Amino acid sequence: MKKKYPIGRQLHRLDLLMLLHLRSRSEDHIPPAQMRMIEFIENNRGCTQAEVAEAMEVTPASVAQSIKRMEASGFVTREVCKGNLRANSLCVTSEGSAAARNCRIVFNELEARMFQGFSEDEKQLTNDLITRLIANLEPDEVGSMNNAELSQLVNAESDKSKR
Repeated sequence: MKKKYPIGRQLHRLDLLMLLHLRSRSEDHIPPAQMRMIEFIENNRGCTQAEVAEAMEVTPASVAQSIKRMEASGFVTREVCKGNLRANSLCVTSEGSAAARNCRIVFNELEARMFQGFSEDEKQLTNDLITRLIANLEPDEVGSMNNAELSQLVNAESDKSKR
């Protein structure tokens, strides 16, 4: 029988194994955040960077950096919005669509492999249990934060401890 480890160590190992799987397929996918952005832009043709930031729950600056990278890679195009010269209207190129499709396939394969042998009830139970773990750790003051804001808070606290 395999040795049992504390849940925190198990979650960390799961995270590392997921990264290993994704990196082993690196030629087939783009970063997960870019995949999600491309999918959003495809489904909301002509959306603005501000709309992407709100939907992705990240900062507008983060979206601007990602859009710049995706534009350089030929995955998206941006044009100045008519009537609002400070906003960009975004569209996905055929290369961007193909990259996002390939990345989605890799993620679907990862999830299928991870949940191999699980019933639908077990998948739902896993989701419910992880949701409860998060709720138990989440102080009231961060409960309304999105992941980008929470990441900034964690990084700020880390910077404080280094001083």
